[in-house]
Amino acid sequence: MVKKILSILLWVVTAAALIALFVFARESYLTTPLKSIQLLPSADTGFVRKTALHDELESICGRSKVGTVNMIAVQQVLDDNSWIESSASYVDLDGTLNVSFKEYEPWFRVFGKDGHSVYVTRNGVVVPICRIYTPYVLVASGNLEIRNDSVTYQLNDTLESDINLFNAMHWCKAIEENNFVSQCVGQLYCNNKNQFELTVKGFDGRVIVGDTCFAADKLKRLEAFMKQRIDSPETQTLKSINLNYKNQIVCTKR
Repeated sequence: MVKKILSILLWVVTAAALIALFVFARESYLTTPLKSIQLLPSADTGFVRKTALHDELESICGRSKVGTVNMIAVQQVLDDNSWIESSASYVDLDGTLNVSFKEYEPWFRVFGKDGHSVYVTRNGVVVPICRIYTPYVLVASGNLEIRNDSVTYQLNDTLESDINLFNAMHWCKAIEENNFVSQCVGQLYCNNKNQFELTVKGFDGRVIVGDTCFAADKLKRLEAFMKQRIDSPETQTLKSINLNYKNQIVCTKR
């Protein structure tokens, strides 16, 4: 009986010691000054300048103790960055604030009819331009309306102002899926009639593709024409190549 009591007391004392040790260790951890801030990715390869982001986070929590780091404020800084698509942050056992994030990947650049410029992603997200980073992407211009060039927002296919941008996305996808044409097209243009035209390398005239109906077929006809006739002297005298007619290529001379 005595042994049983002693055994129980031993377990109780051990448990109490472990709890006390845990509380002490936790308190010691929470009162430890924040050691450093680590950003992932660490290299400057896109829109976000890591030094500027690090300095902004440093100003918020650089002198904080681990237990008082304002993680809400940290997340707000990341959420307010127009070029960051998603992010995560946590403080590890070493007292380091780890911040990882993913930047938006621009698909094409838009120069709107008002002179403003933005990027559009494959998911239809409009992203502001950045003066320190200019990715090489397809350019779309002309009768394209940009609702806001200073914030990130999602295109809405129910808004009339976004329709031409949605159609530009459709054309970018069709161009991308045609390996030959994608190497030749330099720019996408939307005219005042909301019809699209292409700027093609090696040809000074207009390549009219019209609306998005049968986009892949139109580009197939353009590919066949370019492979057969682009080097012909007669082709250089053409004012336009119109692919907006089913199974036809209509050319106009200067």
